[in-house]
This record gives sequence, structure tokens and C-alpha cells, in this order.
Amino acid sequence: MEDILDLLVTIQRLDDDIKEAESTIQEIPHKITKSEKAIEEAHNNFQEKSNRVKEIKKMYKIKEGDIAENESKITKLNSQTFSVKTNEEYRAIIAEIDYLKKENEKIEDEMMVLLEEEEQLKSAVSELEEETKNIVESKQNEIKNLEKEHEELMTKQQQAKISFDEHFKKLPQDTQEVYRRISNVRDRVVCVITDTTCTGCYANLTFQFLNELKKRNKILLCGNCGRILIFVPSTK
Repeated sequence: MEDILDLLVTIQRLDDDIKEAESTIQEIPHKITKSEKAIEEAHNNFQEKSNRVKEIKKMYKIKEGDIAENESKITKLNSQTFSVKTNEEYRAIIAEIDYLKKENEKIEDEMMVLLEEEEQLKSAVSELEEETKNIVESKQNEIKNLEKEHEELMTKQQQAKISFDEHFKKLPQDTQEVYRRISNVRDRVVCVITDTTCTGCYANLTFQFLNELKKRNKILLCGNCGRILIFVPSTK
């Protein structure tokens, strides 16, 4: 019977390894997605600021054209002042010239704001380019390591499953059935006992029950959670 009990402990350890590997394997795709999202966000942030610099240059060019157009209008209006016949016409032309000059002043102020923003962005883009490069490199390495870990875990899990099946077949048929029945309702089937507490549900064990466990001559179940309890003397 002691051989069967030791075999059950080994089987439970293999079962734990399989479940632990499965849990980690399921987490890896989420971690990879998170790293890919970080790369995408870094690229988008850099691209957004780079595009803004291009947009500023375009807006600046348009405003230069607006000023040139207004200057052309002012020159034309100035030439018209020599041919006006009434004071009313003269005042209207002067008013239009004043308006265009004020418009140009306003546009020049806007152009100055654009230049200041462009200067700030150029510095930020330069720093961000290096930062983005580092983020992408770091996250790509993370993804590479995660993919490697995934592959290694899949191999480890497969090996554990093979070993589990080999050991499980060595159990008596009735013990196999008990194991399967408990595994359908509990995360762990076998609990190693080293003191007076069930390590599955933490229920206290009576001294009489504990003495029976210490004999290691039969399979005993926890009266509270129904798991298989196997006594293993403490190594402390």
C-alpha cells in the first residue's frame, strides 16, 4: 500500500505541473498582446507628433501665401488711391488697406505660435524617436522570450502528461476511479499531510484519524473535502 500512496503523491505532483504549465501557457498570449499594444502605442505617439510637425509646416506655408495675397491686394489698393475721384472712395480704400494690414499682423502672430510649437515638437520628436526605438526593441525581445517560454512550457506539459499517464496506469482500477471522481470536483486530488491539518481545505484532523494516516496502510479521504490524504513525516 505504501507504494501506491507514494505513487499517488507522484501523480499529484505531475498533475500540478500540468495545471501550472497550462495556467502559464494561457497567460502568455495576453502578455504578448500587451507587448504588441505597447509597440503600437509607441509608434502611434511618435507618428502623431511627426505628423503634427508636417502639418505645422503646411499651415505655415498656407499662411505665407495668405500674407503674400494680402500684400498683393494692398499694393493694388495703394495704386488705386491715385485714381479715386471722391473722398468717400479714398476712405473706403484706406479702410480696406488697414483691414488687410491688421489681418497680416494677426496671421504673423499665428505663424509665430506655429514656429514655437514646431521648435518644441522637433526637440520632442528627436527624443521620442530614440525612446520609441528602445521601447520597440524591449517589447520585441519580450515577445521573443514569451514565444520561447510558450514553446518550452508546451514541451514540459506534454512530457508531464506522458509521465502522468504512465504512472496513473500503475494504480489499481478502484484507486483510478477514486482519483477521477475527486478530480471532477476538486482542483487537487491528493493532499500531503505533515501535521494535524488537511492541506486542501485546512480542516483540523482528529488524533485518531491522524494515527490511521500515519500507518500508511490504506487510502483515507478527508471527511470535510473528500480529498485523498497521505501522511508524509515532516523533514524539519
